[in-house]
Amino acid sequence: MKILILDEEFPYPLNTGKRIRSFNLTKRIAAGHEVYYLAYGKPDSAELKEFEKNNIKPIVVPHQIPKKSGILFYFRLLKNLFSEYPYIVTSHYSDIFQRTFEKAISQIGPDLIICEWSPYSIFIKNITQIKKMVVAHNIESRIWQRYYENETQFLKKWYIKKQWEKVERFERTAFEWADGATAVSSIEASEIQAMNPKMHVQVVDNGVDLEYFKPSLSKTESKELIFVGSMNWRPNQDAIQYFVHDIFPLVKKKDPNISATFVGQNPPPHIEKLNQISGIKIIGRVEDIRPYVHKAGVYIVPLRIGGGTRLKILEAFAMGKTVISTPVGAEGLDISDGKNILIAETPENFAEKILLPINDKHLNTQLGLAGRKLVEEQYGWDILAGKLDRFLLQLIGEK
Repeated sequence: MKILILDEEFPYPLNTGKRIRSFNLTKRIAAGHEVYYLAYGKPDSAELKEFEKNNIKPIVVPHQIPKKSGILFYFRLLKNLFSEYPYIVTSHYSDIFQRTFEKAISQIGPDLIICEWSPYSIFIKNITQIKKMVVAHNIESRIWQRYYENETQFLKKWYIKKQWEKVERFERTAFEWADGATAVSSIEASEIQAMNPKMHVQVVDNGVDLEYFKPSLSKTESKELIFVGSMNWRPNQDAIQYFVHDIFPLVKKKDPNISATFVGQNPPPHIEKLNQISGIKIIGRVEDIRPYVHKAGVYIVPLRIGGGTRLKILEAFAMGKTVISTPVGAEGLDISDGKNILIAETPENFAEKILLPINDKHLNTQLGLAGRKLVEEQYGWDILAGKLDRFLLQLIGEK
């Protein structure tokens, strides 16, 4: 089978959740099919070499997605008010991508086109003779809804509501353009099915590399908390500020020796400033997150905005760490509060849950073992890629 994948970038290096998922599943699918990956990028880059090494054929669109900063960014946001499409679509659309896509179709003759992110469905709206699939890493409209619910500034809230409404309309239409979709949880699969009852939808969970992420051989009794996530993603920025301002002061009242470290690429200035708070450490991009996770006592996921399922939680489970999360942070995972994770809905409850494994070594160990067992049984990439492969074959009518 010939597969043509459309994406915003070549997902490498593996330093974001979306990149980790896209690359791990694609390279396994490419072992049995002819896979072409069309995305914005630079010729002769390290990303392209890594793709070629894994039998994935890159097609480069030499164009940059507009930056989310500067006066031109705000001009584009204003201009988008007059577009029927949301900003996440208009900012990624370009004539050169469209032309490259059309040329690739004529030269390759793909059996299946996969939009690796739902905004890229704009490119398949007029394709009728080829099977098409959308990868829903999240239900984007739900993310915008949560942006709206958590925003307090009037003007921002007004603009976010406009975007939320546009994203919701676009998403519903985009799923009508495709023949099939994958979702990362049964919750989101049901939402997609409701948008297009005729569509074939398959749950392909997020996963984890069980060989790369392993428990440490040496035990720790650290009172350090750890959070890992790209800091240029707004839901992670909100999570960090929520923890630092609403939860951490409650924790420090109970135990002043507890500290929190946040690791992730591209922290903006307002996040870096949190370094000034005693007990808080903001660290940017690192080559390997594992040493930071190993030395921490507890892994925290204080997300209030988002969708999909958290690769960060699966990685923490694989490393045998106790995870404390909000309900939103753990959404979509087959977890059980008190058995393999601790769930906290309020700042007070989150602070209480942190103190439990910090003060109870046996509980900390048991939760870590249960998390590792869960990912071994359900969330390995090889298992998930096999599930995806069967769905792709079904979608194009092969047996």
